[in-house]
Amino acid sequence: MKTETSSFRLEKEMFTEFKKHAKKQNITVNSLINKIMKDYVEWGAQIPSINSIPISASLIGLFLKSHNEEEIRKVAKEHAEIHMVENLLMIKNEESIEAFLSGVQNWCKSAGFPLSIRDKNDSINYTLMHKQGTKFSILVEETIKTSIEILTKEKARVKHTTNVVSFWI
Repeated sequence: MKTETSSFRLEKEMFTEFKKHAKKQNITVNSLINKIMKDYVEWGAQIPSINSIPISASLIGLFLKSHNEEEIRKVAKEHAEIHMVENLLMIKNEESIEAFLSGVQNWCKSAGFPLSIRDKNDSINYTLMHKQGTKFSILVEETIKTSIEILTKEKARVKHTTNVVSFWI
């Protein structure tokens, strides 16, 4: 990977806080800047193009509380069928399982959801923890299931618990 040297002028107080964040993460300021720039280019800059907005987890929880499992699955499936491919094309410029998996990783990172990826028995297991409850698990499970089935044309293996969604590719 080629690198390029550049310099920037930043407010002193902001840069002081930034260095504290790098130190807390036990990485260099340069590494943190590279991470932030990569996250922005691969995810953050694309968010407006797919009409995504930040919404409080508690608001989503209130919405889900007033709907049953069947309704949640129906909405998740419909949303994935209508928007998943166009969102992949907008963000990754391709319609593929690799682009989808990259999107899942970026989404988990931006939402602060821990994501475990394990290669086991000729498949890769993705497990995300969200701490938002069973109905949120159902929403995510159905969205992921529908998306995988659209992209692979095969039955998806996805399961959930109260605060975890796990799927295999």
